[in-house]
Amino acid sequence: MEFTGYVPPDEFWAMNDRMDQEIRDGAHLLPLFTLKGWDGTSMLGSWQVDGSEGSVVHGDAFSPSSPLVDVITTNQDPGETARNRWRASAGIPHSLEELQRQDATFKALAAERLTITVEGIPADFTLWPGTTSWLAAGSVGGFGVVIDAQRTPPPPQAVSLTRVSDVEPLLHARRAALKALRGEA
Repeated sequence: MEFTGYVPPDEFWAMNDRMDQEIRDGAHLLPLFTLKGWDGTSMLGSWQVDGSEGSVVHGDAFSPSSPLVDVITTNQDPGETARNRWRASAGIPHSLEELQRQDATFKALAAERLTITVEGIPADFTLWPGTTSWLAAGSVGGFGVVIDAQRTPPPPQAVSLTRVSDVEPLLHARRAALKALRGEA
């Protein structure tokens, strides 16, 4: 994909309206989760149009001093999703050898077992702790859940998740963030 210029507001928002409707239509098939008790900002994060992955972003993505926690739900292997998130922070591999080195490095990372409560039920997760970040992956109700916590987030032991019952507030928050980025707010 190549981005080549400015999209006029009417075209941009029409495209977003279509995407929002696809998300509304598919949200009941892919459960989204949020941090229980989170009092900061949150919005819809990623959403794959094939319904294979969606996320809720907690925190201000544009403030480097704000913790940022992305809770990803996937119908794919959560361990692979966690590896791919880690790989994004490690840098884009430019050769097969570099990709293989990254995979070996990820497999060698110290991992711990962690229990995270999801909808009041304890669930087993694998935790990869860092100094100012952490990554956790587990399965909940037949779906993979990955928590990508950056920039001095809450400790993993303090996290519990609850299912998003209404995607509309997340869509509205994302729209407001996009308007601010575009200078339309």
